[in-house]
Amino acid sequence: MNTSSQELAKKHDKNQVVTHALSMAFGTFSSRVLAVVREILLLSLFPRAVTDAWIAAFRLPNMFRRLLGEGSLTVSFIPVFVETLHHDEKQARNLVNGVYTCLLLVLSIITTLGTVFPESILRLLLDEKYISQTENFLLTVRMARIMFSFIFLVSLYAYFMGLLNALGHFGLAASAPALFNVAMILSTLCPPGWFPKMGDGLAWGVICGGFLQMIVLVPLLIKKGFFPKISWDILQIFKNSDVQKVFKNMLPGLFGLGLLQVTTVLNQNFASSLGEGAITYIYSADRLLELPLSLVSVSLGVALLPTLSSLWARGEKEKMSETLSYYMGLNLYVVLAASLGLYFLAKPIIEVLFFHGHFTSQDVEATATVLRIWALIMIPTSLVRVFVPSYFAVKNTWFPAVVSLVCLIVHWFVAPLLMASYGLSGLNYSSLISSSLNILLLFSFYPFLVHHFPAAKLFKTVVRYVGPGLAMGGILFLYSGYESTILEAVSISMQNHSEILLVKSSLMLKGFRIILLSAAILTSALVYFAVSSWLQIEEYQKTFGRLLGKVLKRMA
Repeated sequence: MNTSSQELAKKHDKNQVVTHALSMAFGTFSSRVLAVVREILLLSLFPRAVTDAWIAAFRLPNMFRRLLGEGSLTVSFIPVFVETLHHDEKQARNLVNGVYTCLLLVLSIITTLGTVFPESILRLLLDEKYISQTENFLLTVRMARIMFSFIFLVSLYAYFMGLLNALGHFGLAASAPALFNVAMILSTLCPPGWFPKMGDGLAWGVICGGFLQMIVLVPLLIKKGFFPKISWDILQIFKNSDVQKVFKNMLPGLFGLGLLQVTTVLNQNFASSLGEGAITYIYSADRLLELPLSLVSVSLGVALLPTLSSLWARGEKEKMSETLSYYMGLNLYVVLAASLGLYFLAKPIIEVLFFHGHFTSQDVEATATVLRIWALIMIPTSLVRVFVPSYFAVKNTWFPAVVSLVCLIVHWFVAPLLMASYGLSGLNYSSLISSSLNILLLFSFYPFLVHHFPAAKLFKTVVRYVGPGLAMGGILFLYSGYESTILEAVSISMQNHSEILLVKSSLMLKGFRIILLSAAILTSALVYFAVSSWLQIEEYQKTFGRLLGKVLKRMA
């Protein structure tokens, strides 16, 4: 084992997973906070027709990005790279350069085709009712043509991120999307007169942001000596056995992630048939859901993949399953609290964040209804994000693909049936069913395809979360029941004070609403942690409890 591989093994030790995940979470947090600011500005400054068009157009390059960048390529590349680096550093560098060259070639072709023919692709993704709204559809096509180059930039970012993660560096790559959100925020604030059409600024903001988040990773890669170079001998690349392994593992993964993207496209198609605003409502709820998912589940999943790959490469199968079980429990501990918060506080959160300008009270109600269902979807989705890396670590990318196909077929048939009775809510109920089926199948077949899984131990761990969950849920239930009464009383008091202060009273009421919501979140979180401490829950003691102890010690 060479020096680089020894350092890598230390970085991928089980005890380092939380450190790496926290590094990612802290980096992601700034990006997600800026993303919320971006969404607030987007939804308040632009009408629903423009936001629907931007979301539909952005979905196109985003779909290819998840397929080629953050999806099948990185999860196929990291296990092979980690294994190769354990044996030969030069061989690992050849792998990095070979994959990079292939990626550039494929991205150049796809970006050119997508920029020239966006209308044809969008016609496959959107419902006829949306396409028949000619002005809105033409705006979507115009934005898609500008934004499609984003796939080139963000896929390179994703490859660089995967390479840094495999080398044990997580923080910078997780922070980089903050630059994308800064660019988007500035684009929403640009005067409309600067651009030929309303919405053009949003599209160009995507391109600027994509370039910034990619280029910021280059200096660290150069410093680590692993910045990829173009290999001009194409035949030699395809003869490279490690490159062949990556693409062999990538094909079923590409199929599986392609099915996930088909599900996303299918949801957009269904939503576009439900009238103006439906696309925006799902997108807004999804953005709020991504905050806890990115901070917890995605961070754990990304940090786990190199660790599980390293354990599998060393033949430590039992330790691999125990590591996976522990972090599944840790994930559930945090996500349960986030799910309860989003479910009970859906409407207050939407009102505080988005109830401005073009975002009306009707939009608030519709988005809150979607968010409550997505709060439930978050639990199985988070489990999938943490569990799937265990299959990728053993280079099994075909089974998650099969599971995705089964779930897509179920969603395809169930969604229209539920939509006929429940409209937009029916579409989201179908997503909940398919997400639950996904984790159930992955969990059930793990012992047969990977190794024995300590399910009983995980179940006992999760049962202990019921106490903190009930305590937190009770606090949030009481708040949701009395919030409107408290706000109404405060509003009447302010209005009776003086007619001159009507404008000020409106701003004061907004501020009071923010304070009230913040107090509810803080109180419920403290109750959750207090009950966890009383019950001596291991996941609390090793993470939040230890962190709180360090803070109190430093304050003392």
